[in-house]
Amino acid sequence: MPLLKRKAFEKSTASEYLRDDDEVFHCEITDEIFKDYEEYCERIILVNSMVWTCEMTGKNNLTYAEALESEKAARKLLKDFPMELRIPILYLAVQTKRCSFAEMSEDIFNYVRERFFVGETVEACLEGDLWREAHVLSVTAQKQQPGSKATLPAAAYCYEVEQFEESEPASAGQIGTAPHDRVRRRKGVYTRDKNRLFLKQFVQQQAGGIIGIKKAALDKYNISKVNFDQIFTGSPPEFPSSKKLMKTALSPAASKSQGKPGSASKLNKSAKKPSPDKKGKQESMDKFVKKTDKSEVKAKPPSDPAAKKSAQELAEKMRRAEDQMRQRKEEEKAKKKEKTARLQAYLKEWQKVKDDLELEDHKIIPKGTPVEIEGIPQKHIGDFLSVLSFVHLYSDVLKTKDTFHNSLELDGFRKALTQKEHAGVFSDLVQMLLTTIFALQEDEAEEYNEQGRIQESTEVKEVNEEIGTTQAIELATKASKWSQTYLATPLSKLPLDPTTVSEVLRLHLLSSGAAPGNRCATWRYHQRGGYSSVDDPGLRLRVQHPRLLRTLAAAHVADLAIDDKFLVLQCLMNQILSYATVRDIIEEKLEELKNNKHALRTLTINERKREVQIVQARQEIKKEAAATKEEQKLTGDKAKAVDEEAKAAIEKLNKENEAKRLEYQKKVKELQLEIFESVTYLGSDRAFRRYWVNQRVAGLWVEAGDEPRGPCRDKPVPPAPPRTGDTLSYVTKLFETERASSDKENDSGANSRGNSPKKPLTNLNGLTNKLNGLESNTQQLKELMVCTGDISTCGVHGKSDRPNWQVYHTEEQIEALIQSLNKRGLREGELRQALELDQANIVAAVTKCPLHLLSAAATPLQPPPVHQTRHKKAQLSLTVPPDCSLSEALELSLRDHILELEEKIFHGCLGALKVKDREAWRGTLMLRGYDKQAEYLTWGPKQQYRDDYHLPNGVLNIPSDNDNTENPIPENKYRDPGHYLEVPRANGLALDKAARPDVVRGLACALLQVEQAIHHKYIKRPLGLDDKDRKEREARNKPLDLEALERWEVSLMECRSFAQIVLHLFTLDSSISWGASILNASCRLCRRKTDPDNMLLCDGCNKGHHLYCLKPKLTKVPEGDWFCDQCKPKERTPRKRRKLFSDEEMEQVLDNSSESESLSLDGGVCLSCGSGGHLSCACHACGARYHPECALPKPSRAAKRWTCAACLHPTREHGLRACAATAIDNIHAYTRALNRRQRGSDESDDSEYNMSLVKFKTRNSRHSKESSPLQNGSATKRGRKSKEEHNSSTSKKSKAALTNGHEERSTSKKRSSKHEVHLHTEALEQLIKEVMKHKDVWPFYEPVSTEEVPDYLDVIEQPMDFSTIKAKLEGGEYSKDEELITDVALVFVNCYTYNQDTHPVAKAGARLEKYINKRCSELELPPLPETEREEEEEEDDDDVPLKRRASSPPAPGAKRARHK
Repeated sequence: MPLLKRKAFEKSTASEYLRDDDEVFHCEITDEIFKDYEEYCERIILVNSMVWTCEMTGKNNLTYAEALESEKAARKLLKDFPMELRIPILYLAVQTKRCSFAEMSEDIFNYVRERFFVGETVEACLEGDLWREAHVLSVTAQKQQPGSKATLPAAAYCYEVEQFEESEPASAGQIGTAPHDRVRRRKGVYTRDKNRLFLKQFVQQQAGGIIGIKKAALDKYNISKVNFDQIFTGSPPEFPSSKKLMKTALSPAASKSQGKPGSASKLNKSAKKPSPDKKGKQESMDKFVKKTDKSEVKAKPPSDPAAKKSAQELAEKMRRAEDQMRQRKEEEKAKKKEKTARLQAYLKEWQKVKDDLELEDHKIIPKGTPVEIEGIPQKHIGDFLSVLSFVHLYSDVLKTKDTFHNSLELDGFRKALTQKEHAGVFSDLVQMLLTTIFALQEDEAEEYNEQGRIQESTEVKEVNEEIGTTQAIELATKASKWSQTYLATPLSKLPLDPTTVSEVLRLHLLSSGAAPGNRCATWRYHQRGGYSSVDDPGLRLRVQHPRLLRTLAAAHVADLAIDDKFLVLQCLMNQILSYATVRDIIEEKLEELKNNKHALRTLTINERKREVQIVQARQEIKKEAAATKEEQKLTGDKAKAVDEEAKAAIEKLNKENEAKRLEYQKKVKELQLEIFESVTYLGSDRAFRRYWVNQRVAGLWVEAGDEPRGPCRDKPVPPAPPRTGDTLSYVTKLFETERASSDKENDSGANSRGNSPKKPLTNLNGLTNKLNGLESNTQQLKELMVCTGDISTCGVHGKSDRPNWQVYHTEEQIEALIQSLNKRGLREGELRQALELDQANIVAAVTKCPLHLLSAAATPLQPPPVHQTRHKKAQLSLTVPPDCSLSEALELSLRDHILELEEKIFHGCLGALKVKDREAWRGTLMLRGYDKQAEYLTWGPKQQYRDDYHLPNGVLNIPSDNDNTENPIPENKYRDPGHYLEVPRANGLALDKAARPDVVRGLACALLQVEQAIHHKYIKRPLGLDDKDRKEREARNKPLDLEALERWEVSLMECRSFAQIVLHLFTLDSSISWGASILNASCRLCRRKTDPDNMLLCDGCNKGHHLYCLKPKLTKVPEGDWFCDQCKPKERTPRKRRKLFSDEEMEQVLDNSSESESLSLDGGVCLSCGSGGHLSCACHACGARYHPECALPKPSRAAKRWTCAACLHPTREHGLRACAATAIDNIHAYTRALNRRQRGSDESDDSEYNMSLVKFKTRNSRHSKESSPLQNGSATKRGRKSKEEHNSSTSKKSKAALTNGHEERSTSKKRSSKHEVHLHTEALEQLIKEVMKHKDVWPFYEPVSTEEVPDYLDVIEQPMDFSTIKAKLEGGEYSKDEELITDVALVFVNCYTYNQDTHPVAKAGARLEKYINKRCSELELPPLPETEREEEEEEDDDDVPLKRRASSPPAPGAKRARHK
């Protein structure tokens, strides 16, 4: 309890008569309650006044809270006071003779601090510089002259100590002798404050004013029985006495006064507590001045008044001087205390983590090697590395090995960007990215609105200068249908090679961001994390950089500027990252990284716990050994044996610990390596530079970045002097420097920061923008990479002087970088921690840095010897000579393709050019010219467009003399997908040697003539018709017009680049039936391809026949159509009227045959093997007879009747396919049969279940008499009985249980009265809950909307979904488990009935059905019935969606109300 004015403080007690409604005031500091507000205010003022004293330390001038805190701190210090020093200190305190406690405490502290006592725990150094904990066993001193009682200095003593391991404190350690300077106490164990506090609680003032130890303390520690040799060596020290005691001993008056009773106590009281009033001080001063006895005073006559006055003045002066001195000491003490408090606050604030630019003790960060990649600007080095890293990380998705042998090499990629290789690495890279995007699109394909894919671009709009997002999505939607509309081929199926990659890339970018269907958009939103068309990177590229797409329309992708190349690559990479498949891979990697970090953290915690357990186990072993020796009182050899056993146990424990430690280190290295391989970004430094680790290109990369970083600081933080000594002295020096600079400038208002060093040296040496040394300071700040306060010279916030890309590639650079980072910095602290954690892995990685490719100054390395075949150049599909431009190369290549295509068509007898002179037409084309040899060319629907009237871009060139008003010239409204891009700017990219429009138009016309030369029957899909479509149109008398080919012609004549023409040429080439070419035909009779001039092709199958191989031989090609013997129509012969066959006659014949066969058992033949003999097995159903060994199933001896396999599985003719209601009723029948089987009724097994099983397993294909059993299913799979068991258990009673496929109710009711079927509600609820959370439940979650699928209820008669099932279960509509299972099965029956087998909904239903079967078996619920999906054909051979069917259609059930 704190003392109030050095007196005990008594708290105010609350009145016992307080009522609940009384108003009281609570003092929280003292925990007192007052009824009077004035008393409460007085107490608040009192506790906040500096009149309190700490009871433990005696500190005064404190508040109540400070006094309590002081007592708390004092008790904490006393708690940590070492037990080994208590007896020695109390023993030495008894030997002191001091009247002042401070003197007594100082004497003991000066003696004890340099000496060490027996049994004390210290730190000793016996070998080298290794300090270890030890126990003091004994103390020895240097020899002293006999009879000498002088106290030896501390250096004269040596100590015998026993060292011990910190991990094994109980084990026997090393014993040795250490001099004084090789022994020390741990820091903070014994201090002056602790010594004073310890003594203060045991001392009291004794007779004669001497400060002594309380008797209770002497008795408690048995100080009277302690000998000094037991705790130290030699004789006890003799401490000096107080001067007051010495004067008292020499003065006889003092001795007399001591003899008087009570005199000593008065002196002691006066010495202990001087009177605060002036009167008491005056009397004591008078006694000090007057040196006379009382007797002399009485004898003397009255003194002179003047002398008395002068004496009083002298005493008054001395008192004032004494007061001033005391006041000065108190002020100095207060200043010192204030300074210490400010220093502590400054140190606390200095140690906090702050922004890096607010720190002053930065070190210079070592510079890495500047990165200078030839041909790559500094601003694109990050993009360059990101592409390499992307290809490396996602090589499995990109299938990099299919394009590049190993991976994308750094030097090869650099050359591809800087050199215009039109068929090189860059073209292959773009093709690889496009192929990956198309593959990912196919994985996520949704077949919605297929009929709406044909939409011609006939809308004419004005070209806007700027296109908004909504309009861009509309245009992208139209562009996405262009390929299917005009090339009859999806964009993902277009051929990709160096000649077409630019056009395919342009079409892909134009169609990016197209609006999908409602379901597709919902699926993308959920599976891609909120993805929509607005988020498509291709759409943003189209809106922000339309110039790039206009450039691609006329230039090759390899001719783009390096900025545009990186734009294209970044756009394609961002598109790949947006797909759900890649998102799943990223999430898996992140989850794996999270798990590895958690495993590493758990492993470290467990290892720490294990180390503590090992230490405890060692101690336990030693304690057990010691307890065994003490209990059994073992000595000598037996005790040594126990010690040896303990030592052996400890060694075994140490070996196990070492093995586990090595295993732990191995696991830690593996986890750290996995984490390191998953991390690329490490952190940033004070200048906001980012540090990366690239897994593809080794090295620690430093990126300055060009992003804005805000304004500069108002005043820069000048650097502090280099650190010398420990942290405390360094901070103290900073604190004093700041105070000195603050006092010097006398600017406390501008620099008043309290005790916070957030801007510690802002005004050091008067640093301003106009003082001397500014340039040197600015240069120093720039070297330290901190803010200079001026945006023009700042390397942090300014953009001009930012450092370029750098790379660290050696271990020394990494170590220097770590040491230069500031631990107190917010960013650098995290960066340093990350570097220290993965330092070993980073050093191992950076040593593989290809520095010769990153810096021009580096020495190139010698490439390793490789086989020549590895670097053999592949034949490029597009070769550009050095003296030729890409446009010219594409033109020559296109001319060769057109000529080659025409030659194959002509010589293959697939058609002929409609020109006067074919050779002249080809010659002109070879000479880089074009002569159409016609007045004009026509194309398009009904050949309504002409090349002389209809120019590209919808321009009409109508002659002035054309007055044909009856048949006006139609307008061509076709527009290219990129027509509505933003108008190009004046400073757009100028293309060198672009393709001339007249040349492009001429080659398009040449290809048009080649296409029109082909006979339409040799054009197949995608531009033509297949045999099925052709037959269908002929049957319906529809024209055989090729609409797709007409649209192809329209888009061909609108081509404006060679790449677009090549794309049309490849599409046409893929649509020609080259199998019908005579060049590829072989004789069907002699199997030879020779002599094509005498080869005759069949007009039906297009197979070749030599004229001389036919029978009879032909001498010339016949006129008209000719068909081979296989395709030749059969001749019809007139049929006579025959007698019709009826089923009644067939039954009568069978009855007669069975009766006749029953008369002779040995007559006839076996129906299985067809031979005669003893036919003992006769079917009672059909009368067929078999040998015993041929009969299936094998007849039983006990069976009276036997049924053959054909009668067990009768076949039936399929009419139309079974409807959904039929399958539903079959499922209900199976469920009822399963119910009977679970109840264990023999009658049910023999009748209903058996017949339902037979029905369910029987499958009859259309136009077939054979039964097809259920695929992948048997009686054993569902736990059903085999056929033999069913046949043996069949009885008359069971046969009568079914009537026309309906079971009788009487037996069912009787059995239900005996056995009750329970509804497992909890299991069913759990099943439905888990199913509705499954990822494939999205098509079946809610009822199908008739707005989205209008014809759904025309096909499905009884809809069902899981929301309805859940509602019925919660409403108590199910009484048995089988009823719910039946509804679940109905969901999948409807799914397979409406959707095709390849449809995503059908695939999702198959996966969900498999999951439900698995969960039903785990929850012990009835499984779903085994069903089969079959493909049926309609009469017109159209494809019909796959669905599940039952064996025989029972009566249809009631329909469910349709959803609206």
